[in-house]
Amino acid sequence: MIIEITQFKLVAGVSDEEFLKEAEAVQKSFLKKQSGYIDRELLKSDDDLWVDILHWNSMGEAQKAAEVMMDDPATQDFMQKIDPSSVKMLHLTQMKIWK
Repeated sequence: MIIEITQFKLVAGVSDEEFLKEAEAVQKSFLKKQSGYIDRELLKSDDDLWVDILHWNSMGEAQKAAEVMMDDPATQDFMQKIDPSSVKMLHLTQMKIWK
């Protein structure tokens, strides 16, 4: 399993409600349709740092979705609400999980 972690801040003036609406739209119209997509969790810190965590079946599927997302019309409003200079992304292989 691959875990994708993206950390970012929103563009000044974008409300949490506006962003969450777009995040929901991306979930329904883009992510759920991607090969290898498992699930997603969206987090926010007290200092307005957001973290989007996605689980994928493979690195190839995660990378393919990231490439396609840049040009997909369904994701443009979502991405315009994110400050591009604040984005940090990691793809990590899950080595072990405890429950």
